[in-house]
Amino acid sequence: MAHLIGVDVGGTNTDLVFVDTEAGELRLAKVPSTPTNQADGLMRGIDILGVPLNEVDLLIHGTTVATNAVIERKGARCGLITTRGFRDVLEMGRRDRRQTYGLFGDFQPLIDREDRREVDERVSAEGDILTALDPDEARAVAEALAEAGCEVLVISFLHAYANPHNEEAAGAAAREVWPNDFVVTSSEVLPVVREFERTSTAVVSGYVQPLISRYLTRLGERLNEGGYDKEFLVVQLNGGVMTASVAARLASNTILSGPAAGVTAAAAIAADMDIGEVVCCDMGGTSFDACIIRGGKPLIAGEKYLDFRIPLSLPMLDVDAIGAGGGSIARLDSSGIVEVGPESAGADPGPACAGRGGTEPTVTDASLTLGYLDPGEVIGRDEGIGMDVEMARAAIREKIAGPLGLAVEDAAEAILTVTGARMAGHVRGNLLGKGLDPREFSVIAFGGAGPVHVNRITREVGFRSAIVPAYPGLTSALGCVLGRLRHDYLRTVNVALDTLDPAVLGAIFDEETRKGRALLDAEGVPADRTAATLGADMCYAGQAYVIQVTFPDDEALSRDSIRTAFEAAYRERFANLLPHASIRIVSTRVTVADTGGVPSVADFVSAPTDARPTVGTARTYFGGAWIDAAKYRRAELPAGFRLDGPALLTQPDSTTLIEPGFSATVHPTGNLLIEANT
Repeated sequence: MAHLIGVDVGGTNTDLVFVDTEAGELRLAKVPSTPTNQADGLMRGIDILGVPLNEVDLLIHGTTVATNAVIERKGARCGLITTRGFRDVLEMGRRDRRQTYGLFGDFQPLIDREDRREVDERVSAEGDILTALDPDEARAVAEALAEAGCEVLVISFLHAYANPHNEEAAGAAAREVWPNDFVVTSSEVLPVVREFERTSTAVVSGYVQPLISRYLTRLGERLNEGGYDKEFLVVQLNGGVMTASVAARLASNTILSGPAAGVTAAAAIAADMDIGEVVCCDMGGTSFDACIIRGGKPLIAGEKYLDFRIPLSLPMLDVDAIGAGGGSIARLDSSGIVEVGPESAGADPGPACAGRGGTEPTVTDASLTLGYLDPGEVIGRDEGIGMDVEMARAAIREKIAGPLGLAVEDAAEAILTVTGARMAGHVRGNLLGKGLDPREFSVIAFGGAGPVHVNRITREVGFRSAIVPAYPGLTSALGCVLGRLRHDYLRTVNVALDTLDPAVLGAIFDEETRKGRALLDAEGVPADRTAATLGADMCYAGQAYVIQVTFPDDEALSRDSIRTAFEAAYRERFANLLPHASIRIVSTRVTVADTGGVPSVADFVSAPTDARPTVGTARTYFGGAWIDAAKYRRAELPAGFRLDGPALLTQPDSTTLIEPGFSATVHPTGNLLIEANT
């Protein structure tokens, strides 16, 4: 592939990159997102790139449609058919509460109770059919849900992971009367143990499927009208990509699509700089997303909560997010304490400084007030938002500074201090919770707002250094073109290692691998370009939670090789073993991926070698006083150039702040390496 376009649609901006892998050309665009129809902003960005769509070989897209639908409760109306007695599994959930203190809480399931129905059927935990399903009953219930106005039918039966026969029979019967193709069975989406998580994941998949299907269809039509006559790809939550037609069926895999692309890019950037242990932090307009990368590989999670009591249990990059972005709104709580987020001003109306009617002070307004952003450097050039300092100051004065009796500058510093503490606490807790020392890691900060706060995060978490990519505001879009076609499969086996028959386990791996290869073949990947990675979720007998274990691909599966792999993973995670305890394999894991070459960031991004930077000055506020900071255009900084803070480095997609006490050096890759002065 020579001509590639990567698109990341965020809550505030839509970012696009065009890469010519043969000529080493890179073009960039950043435009405001269009929440009512994300395709509008995407097509506008393609126009700005100035690349005829009929000359594009492949377009790869990261989307927030599914994520936003769940968070904002704007998905399709779903009906649920489940085993008699389990109608309320979504509300029973786990022993948790939205608020730590207090007797009251609220929970809004994705499917109302009136749209949840029961049928007579029963399968044991061993997979024995105790009560066979009556297809006529399944058809009657499906018809009733369709007549009630449900667009999607979700079927989740007790122990369907052990034997999906009843669930598959219900799906076949329901499809005879269901008015569309939106019928989801839990055994197809997630054939693993844990009824609540499996049902929730199936419900999420059904909840977003019509939206994703319609959006991808409309986008495909818009692209075809513009001259792009091929199928485009969509980024998955595991960091891989899939064709749009597969994405329409596996809709839940598009959740957290954009952040996953950012992690992919961060891992590639760290590899180019020969840095193995990093935490990537993506701070955009709405959220702050963090993911740990060890040995060049992002950590994988088996479950994330999209909202209170709405878990998604699919193999995904271990991205943790909080509502802390450039558009996050600052306010005073009832006791007069400054709070920031999770509410965001988004793209419309945006921060107060944008002049689009926003009156609430945001993190961007605070940064602008303190001189950390140059109002003359509009993000996204002509398509970006303007930045009016007086509007920013007025919003902070009215909502924060005035009520607290503070100077506007001090109130702005308070906003950034609170924001920094939230982000640093989030990252530090994530590292320490996994037994990792922050001092052994570097941070890669990107997103439109990340480079402004990189010093604060580095200092408060205790990282050894920080990296700002060459194009920080477009890093996630860049990650879209770096992804590989990939699919993951899980299946519960729940067997003790001592009684395991390796041949039976090998047969399961072979079946799942064939399934993945067939899907990749349908997506156009040659058989000789696919590879499978095998692993399992394992634990000691009696433990409630599992760890993910990857099996070596250079030796045959045996009880001894599996035990060795488990003990190595367990020792790394917990530093000790339980030598007398029995080991269990709970679920198998198979990843089937395209092994074909993908572009390297270094192929089209590097620092100039003979540039002569011009330096200006900017007034910035630090520690209660206004001081002069050096101001550079980042594109003019040559490889090896070193500067000390305070300094502002401006570019069309973001601004990098170097605080006093820090220095930055331009790496040959074009990335900035930031370290604290000793």
